[in-house]
Amino acid sequence: MKKFEGLYTALVTPFDQDGKINDAVLQKLIEKNQAQGVKGFYVSGSTGESYLLSTDERKYLIDSVTEAVGGKGEVIVNIGMFATKHSIELARHAYSRNVSAISSVPPFYFPFTKNELVTYYEDLANAVDTPVIVYNIPKMSGIEFTLDDFDRLLANEKILGIKHTSYDLFQFQQLIEAYPDKSIFIGHDEIYLSALAAGAKAGIGSTYNIMADKFVKLDQCFAGNKKEEALKIQGEINCVVQALCKVGVFKGVKEILKMQGLDCGSCRKPFLPLNESQKIFLRETAEKNGLL
Repeated sequence: MKKFEGLYTALVTPFDQDGKINDAVLQKLIEKNQAQGVKGFYVSGSTGESYLLSTDERKYLIDSVTEAVGGKGEVIVNIGMFATKHSIELARHAYSRNVSAISSVPPFYFPFTKNELVTYYEDLANAVDTPVIVYNIPKMSGIEFTLDDFDRLLANEKILGIKHTSYDLFQFQQLIEAYPDKSIFIGHDEIYLSALAAGAKAGIGSTYNIMADKFVKLDQCFAGNKKEEALKIQGEINCVVQALCKVGVFKGVKEILKMQGLDCGSCRKPFLPLNESQKIFLRETAEKNGLL
């Protein structure tokens, strides 16, 4: 089974003025990221507002992204929903579009047992001949997977890895060491350099939308043992991340993309639009850190 390495943009979902998926802007965003050196795209994740999209919209988004990528990069699709049946429906659609892998957050809200969650991922793996990536995001899902849980999950050869959106670098390093043939992605942009030191070979990030080139350069500096330059770039990234956290990460990423000439519209309600002072703050941050 293939191993994923490199940078994968957690794509925003662009909307037009009528609130529909904007294919033209999506195409330009994908081209921009490819030109900056990303290996592929993570579609319909948190950054893509997946749970604010209908099932039909999520299928349409898969179609639009795979067409835009045109085989020139990897496409990983989050097909996570509450019901296994609905996730499998999306998984089969993704499979029909020849995506590189499917991924899923663990079903949340209801108090599922760990056995039920493991069975959920095994059902996905059995449903389609597409590799599965577990989306570990405890802050959003409320589910904390232990190393024993991951041992059960990764014992399935069709579950090829984990998107580790957690600050637990201890567990992250243990997973990399225990499973050298699996793909363990770091999902927090603000600790990317620390993750590289822990052995990371792959990342999936929201801020790659607006500054993938910084992460490409950071990779190069780390590989070349240019520690001070690597720390400087991570510091710039963290300055941007801190600003995004103050205004709302997904709304902020879309606003900076608009400043860069890619109007991806607003995040869907119940998200509210940014006010003028927030926009000014973001512009100053973007200019200070070389994004404009």
